[in-house]
Amino acid sequence: MISVLTINHNNSEMSFLEKFSFNKDNLQKALLSLKDIDGIDECMILSTCNRVELYVSSDKKDISFSLIEFLSKFHSTNIEKSPVIYQYLTGSDAVYHLFKVASGIDSMILGEPQIINQIKESYSEADQCNTVGPLLHRLIQMSLRVSKKVRSETAIGSRSESISNIAMRFSKKIFDNLTEKKALIIGTGEMSKLFIDNLISENINEVYVASRDIKNAINFCDKNSAKPILFEDIRKYLQSVDIIFTSTGSNEFILRKGDFEDLKTKDIFIADIALPRDIDPRVGDLDFCYLYDLDDFKNLSINNKNAYNTSIKQAIIIINNSVESFDSWLDTSSLKELIQSFQKYIESAVDEEIRNSKNIDKDALISKITNKILHIPISKIKGELKFDKNSIRIIEDLFDLEKRKQNKKIINEINEARNKNRY
Repeated sequence: MISVLTINHNNSEMSFLEKFSFNKDNLQKALLSLKDIDGIDECMILSTCNRVELYVSSDKKDISFSLIEFLSKFHSTNIEKSPVIYQYLTGSDAVYHLFKVASGIDSMILGEPQIINQIKESYSEADQCNTVGPLLHRLIQMSLRVSKKVRSETAIGSRSESISNIAMRFSKKIFDNLTEKKALIIGTGEMSKLFIDNLISENINEVYVASRDIKNAINFCDKNSAKPILFEDIRKYLQSVDIIFTSTGSNEFILRKGDFEDLKTKDIFIADIALPRDIDPRVGDLDFCYLYDLDDFKNLSINNKNAYNTSIKQAIIIINNSVESFDSWLDTSSLKELIQSFQKYIESAVDEEIRNSKNIDKDALISKITNKILHIPISKIKGELKFDKNSIRIIEDLFDLEKRKQNKKIINEINEARNKNRY
């Protein structure tokens, strides 16, 4: 059974969500630890700026306690059992949830396209750690197809925006003209790339880029006409920049209130879309610092979704149909496994008797093989199914026993008629 434990922007505040996020440094360790939990056959972790989700395949009907315990221990933070801060889904509900996420209709910003790459990257990480198998593989591949169908057949993807795009719009509310402004980008991920594209389109004067790995900053700047700086020198540039955009995987604040208190000569726009947050939220208390974080984008998303009600309804129809298709595949897959197991059982029994009965006549061999194969089923029939007429009828239908009886009766009647005609 597929299950998912999700903490996301719909059920949690960012201050809580950020406590359980994963990054490149700890994701592999987390996947291997999750896979080692008793009852978990496959697993994948999706951790983005607005959600942390554990997808698992397990034979257990309810594995929620194990998932909650894993998150709590891994991040040294207890999760109290409350529907407000997390959601646990199983079976078709879990599949439905992932399809919604992949389609962008569960995103903070409706239709944002970055989630597709994030799902692909999460799957790739799990695949490299050998924590995914046929079930999650099929689920992820199907979620990507659902996403493509929703975006091509509805208006969800026609005017989709990223958080980076909206951060740029917010900056224009602070500054009338960006041409003479300078910007600092901390982090070199996809969101940073989208933000710098917007800066370039606005003909902004200068852009500085910092990364913990200076090579990443240099490569990023070579492709985007920016200037790399050392991560340790970020504070030296605060006085000269007007815009700060940050999206890293840091587990602690990169900039704090004290780093800005001396910058009282101008306004500064700050967009912090990292999870956990890169900027101490107390920076927003300063009159000249306009700090926007994921909670601000969350408030914006409510109005955004109301404008797309019709498209969302169309997307849900596609998603529901796709969930049914996945369930059908799952049923067929389970039946296939049952048939294969049954075939292997018969083959093994026949092979064993043949190898151990080289000097036995044909009739005796047939009898031994028959007894070998039917020993367990007959014991079940005599015991558990003895007074269950429905089960007996199923067995008769399974092997066409009633039909065989009728055929035998017909053959006997024909033979009797022939014998009478002879005399």
